[in-house]
Amino acid sequence: MEITVIVPVKNRRDHIGKTLDTIMRSGVAPKEVIIVDNESTDGTYQFCEQYIKSRPNVTLLRETFPGAAAARNKGLKSCKTEWVYFFDSDDEFDYNFISTVQRLPSDGYDMIATPTRMRVKGKDVVRTFIPSDDPRVQILGSVLVTTSMLFRTSFLKDIGAWNVECRIWNDWELGLRVMLHCPNILWYSDKPFHSIKVHPDSITGDCFSKSYKQLIRTLTVAVSNLHSSILQPLSRYHAQHLTCLYPHLDLLMFPLYLRVCILLGRMRNEKLLGKSKHHKMAVKSLTIFLHDHFHPTFSQRCAGNILQFYTMLGGKGAWRVALAICKGRF
Repeated sequence: MEITVIVPVKNRRDHIGKTLDTIMRSGVAPKEVIIVDNESTDGTYQFCEQYIKSRPNVTLLRETFPGAAAARNKGLKSCKTEWVYFFDSDDEFDYNFISTVQRLPSDGYDMIATPTRMRVKGKDVVRTFIPSDDPRVQILGSVLVTTSMLFRTSFLKDIGAWNVECRIWNDWELGLRVMLHCPNILWYSDKPFHSIKVHPDSITGDCFSKSYKQLIRTLTVAVSNLHSSILQPLSRYHAQHLTCLYPHLDLLMFPLYLRVCILLGRMRNEKLLGKSKHHKMAVKSLTIFLHDHFHPTFSQRCAGNILQFYTMLGGKGAWRVALAICKGRF
């Protein structure tokens, strides 16, 4: 199994060298590493130019369209290996990752999914990982994140790669789109890999309100996909074989509704705690989004309100309750 690792980077002059070192010094090195600079202004590009001089298997590209999704797609276009993996520019690559996945029986699989570790306040914790092909798990639990997805390159290109409209939560959106295409996923759960730094605008971050515009845009993309029952762009194969698409798209609106309710609860909690100066506008905008895009039944609305109130008061694990509700366990 030959793997290309793609690293998008913007203004990480003080971090990118350490990250690249952890990749290059892993037990088995990737076939190629592609760095994609996304219009850095702090000398990151110049640093990477020097870094690649003595490393023939490392390529440096530039992407002018803003956002990590566009940078990843730029690298994907240059990928020549059968498998492709994406890594962020200030995380630590696990020494045993490539050697472990190379030993797995990957023939016939579109993707390999693995658990990861998060660096939270200086400590590594294992991120929630539920081996499941159920799209509701991705909607509510965000199990598939950037570093948990090792793609067969042809499959990722076939489903449209990363969505450049999604400036944040783009891995959540891609993970959901992956699930909707019903791929053959090899779930590996024996051990977590890497040390992933949690950013404030990540799905596990401390403040959602300050990036609410980009967040609502990503949610709009997800809702539009479900409403239309058409995933764009479709490959010619998918256009002719629609049975490969998830057959119950309409049933996913309820878990997506609950996801937005929980998020609204988080934003109201931020408002109570005064975490962000944007919380009032964030709550107002997301409330309008909720009313404009969803038409829940009375019982569904009650469930959403309860989850929103619980989360507003600082309750944890609301997504697990939401998943149980969706599966009829309540």
